[in-house]
Amino acid sequence: MRRKWFLFIVLPVLLCVVLVGCGGTPGPSPAPTPISTPGTAAPSITIVREGSPVTGRILQSGDPVRFSQNVYFQGTAPSSAVIKVYRDGTVIDQTSALPSGEFAWTWNSGTTEGTYNLSFTATQGSLPESSRTPFTIVVDGTGPYLHSLSAKADAPLGNAPTIVVYFNEEIVVGDMNVFTLPAVWDVICLICPGGSTFNVTQVALSADQRSVTLTGNWMVDRLIAGDQIQVFFAYTPLMGVTDKAGNPFNAALNVATGVVTP
Repeated sequence: MRRKWFLFIVLPVLLCVVLVGCGGTPGPSPAPTPISTPGTAAPSITIVREGSPVTGRILQSGDPVRFSQNVYFQGTAPSSAVIKVYRDGTVIDQTSALPSGEFAWTWNSGTTEGTYNLSFTATQGSLPESSRTPFTIVVDGTGPYLHSLSAKADAPLGNAPTIVVYFNEEIVVGDMNVFTLPAVWDVICLICPGGSTFNVTQVALSADQRSVTLTGNWMVDRLIAGDQIQVFFAYTPLMGVTDKAGNPFNAALNVATGVVTP
């Protein structure tokens, strides 16, 4: 009989302790899940043109443009969103997207060379401002020109002598046939006690389009260390030489001078 009363009293108490704690101190409540407010979707830049919004040269982020050029941006954003334009983190202008989502904005490159880091955000109604969509433009107002040359003394009975002429920047050539005519490149010996001679037989633009290699005549030409030589480039507009921004070649700086090295 005592055993029955023991089971009747003790077992419910144990179950109470295990399952609900029988009125003990409750554990900590789980932290509530924060409710995040969605922001505005970031705008997208669909096309950028230089000079004309319809027929102008299409630009990619990082491309160069000349001085005083209008650059036309077209993009999409949430309906009727306010589009803010930043330069290096500072708001410089704003526009609005149409109800259909399209927007347009025009920027002038001005007359100061440099890298311009632009970015665009969208704000729709009371939603938070979107993340930024970047686009970089390099303003370049300096045309290409001959910068320098390098020439090494050639060994007797070795390969044909060569001279490398460097431009100040990467160039674009409109007519490569005219540009590589040996007759438009001339080498003059300014101070040549060693008796260097050089007749251009071949002209080759480098892969990076920053230099030209002139090759001489293997039979009769030679470059002697210490001699001072000059390369003259008889540029004509038919060649169509520009830089990547479109600045034309500076025909007044068409001479490069250097000393033959050992």
